[in-house]
Formats: sequence, C-alpha cells, structure tokens
Amino acid sequence: MSDVLSPVSPTLRGQVALITGGGRGIGAATAQALARKGAHVVIASRSAAELDATVLQLRAAGLAASARVLDVADEAAVDAVFSDIAATLGRLDILVNNAAILLSAPFASMTMADWDRLMAINLRGAVLCARQAFRLMMVQAHGGSLVNVSSLGGIANTVKFPGYAAYTVSKFALSGLTEALAAEGKTHGIRVNAVAPGAVDTAMLRQAAPHLRTRTGPAEIARIIAFLCDPGESGCMTGAILPIDSNL
Repeated sequence: MSDVLSPVSPTLRGQVALITGGGRGIGAATAQALARKGAHVVIASRSAAELDATVLQLRAAGLAASARVLDVADEAAVDAVFSDIAATLGRLDILVNNAAILLSAPFASMTMADWDRLMAINLRGAVLCARQAFRLMMVQAHGGSLVNVSSLGGIANTVKFPGYAAYTVSKFALSGLTEALAAEGKTHGIRVNAVAPGAVDTAMLRQAAPHLRTRTGPAEIARIIAFLCDPGESGCMTGAILPIDSNL
C-alpha cells in the first residue's frame, strides 16, 4: 500500500465499507482510497498479520479502519462477520469483493481439489458476502454499493493464458454474478458493478505468474473501485463491468 494521506474528499463520510482480501495489494489500496473519502473501512482476510499492519497504517494517518479475520469460503464465518459489522457499526454501505487466489496448472493435470479450492474463494466467497450485504442493504433506506473485482481474463475475446482455466472460469462467473445482482438490486437501491483489470503488480501475481510484468499498480485500480463505490460520482451506474487493459 502506498503512503496513506489524510482524507481529501470525504464524500463517503459516515459510511461503512467492507473490503475482502483487504490486507494487501488491491484490497489494501482500496481501503486507503475509501478511507480517504471518509468511510470507515473494515478489511477482511485470512492473514491477521497483514490486516494488523494495514489497519495500523490507516489509523496512523487518522483514518477510520478496523479488521476482521475471515475465510470468505466459510459460510458460518461470513455470516458472523456481517452480523458483527451490523451490531458494532450499525450499517453497511459498501462491499468490495476482492478476495481471490490465483493457481496455475495445465488443465489436463490439475487436481479437482485445486479447482474446488479456487472456486470456493473466488466465486463462492463472493456469493456468500454479496448475499449478506444484500440482506443488510435491503433494509436500509439508502441501499448500498457492491463492487466485484473480476479480471480481464473474465471478459470475452481477450487474451487467455494456458494454465489458468480455473481462474478464468471463476472470473467469467463473477462477471455474470455482477450483472445478475445488478438486476436484483435495482428495486432496493443497491448498485452492483465490477472492475476487470489485466495484470496488476501485486504479491499474488508475482507469486503465481512471475513471468508477467506490468506497470499498473494497485492504487490505480483502487481509484476506479472507489469511483464505483461513491454514489456521488457513479450513482447512475449499475451492472457495469469495466475492463482495464493494464499498462504492461
């Protein structure tokens, strides 16, 4: 995460935002971007150490942040975190479904255990979190905003790479989920959009695909996510999937 600055445009003051996969990379950068807009950000991931470091950095800059350790594939754990947010913070205005893993293996030799693990986090986790977000936002007069972090690999007619079948399928599904939930959310004032970036310079990319190089950083994607979260900037948008052809 880049150096944290004080809020510059607190258009989300008083709102609560949950970012999954929020301990590092795009998630941590998104937490910073939303906190700078005045939101109380709740970051969630499986790594307590990463969460603690990110929250400490945000709070050191005077920004409102807290953390929840969470495995998004665990239904009971997801339900508990959302219940806790409702009880302690009283509302949920924004959900950013960012938690994901990237596994590489030739399709013919990959194990179904790896396929199921990736789908559990990348797709099931997004569904579980979105369902709970809908339940909270449907009873709020102001609705809310969901942003799914998909991938350029989940967009038709873009370049695909051998070895990433499971990841590609999960991101196509996430794009479909975005469109389906946008239709369901309209009558409740819930907007659902997605970003679909190509390669982004994150630890996950460097670990899973060290051969890929990009000059696009997490902060650049986070600014687009923050735009989609802010009803004052993108209130007319729902069901949009924004492809971002990364700067290689």
